[in-house]
Amino acid sequence: MALDSAFDLEAHRGGRALMPENTLPAFANALSMGVDTLELDVGVTADGEVVVSHERGLNPDLARDANGAYIAAPGTPFVKLRFADVRAYDVGQIRPDSAYAKQFPDQRAVPGTRIPTLKELFALVRKSGNERVRFNIETKIDPDHPDESLEPQAFVAKLLGVIRDEKFSDRVMIQSFDWRTLLLVQQQAPTIPTVYLTLQRGSAPTIALDKATS
Repeated sequence: MALDSAFDLEAHRGGRALMPENTLPAFANALSMGVDTLELDVGVTADGEVVVSHERGLNPDLARDANGAYIAAPGTPFVKLRFADVRAYDVGQIRPDSAYAKQFPDQRAVPGTRIPTLKELFALVRKSGNERVRFNIETKIDPDHPDESLEPQAFVAKLLGVIRDEKFSDRVMIQSFDWRTLLLVQQQAPTIPTVYLTLQRGSAPTIALDKATS
């Protein structure tokens, strides 16, 4: 029982091997499977909406326009798009000829699926009645590409604002490869755990959990 309680079963990007990544259908499916934690990624649009997406902008392997055509690479950053523009794209099916499609051949397409907001994900979980599941939220921000996201202070302010407004502060942890955002979270929300991500050459990502302290 001790081992069971220490093991955290996470649905990475909502469980992308089964359903379109970081979408409400994926998160709903993960909840039905009884996962402990929903792992997801967030960015912020030009008009300040916190959206759920692994990329810092529209993904050419996922985003289709109103005519059903996949967008051209590299894809526009969210910080340069209003939320209404982001919502116009369908992300419910992987580009068939992509490397991503070969990686997840069993993913079930859900045409018509849109990029959700973090607020919508919280609403989904609240409606499900699941009062136990946690959220592992990664900030998609890169100091090498400052033009592709808000600066750290504004990014963290938007993220923490949604978490606090929706009253999920006690169920989230925040992870990032950009440690500037984690230091800001520790200063502004010291009870929220932070997870420092790093990558070693020739190996899988190494994750270190930092128990946030005041």
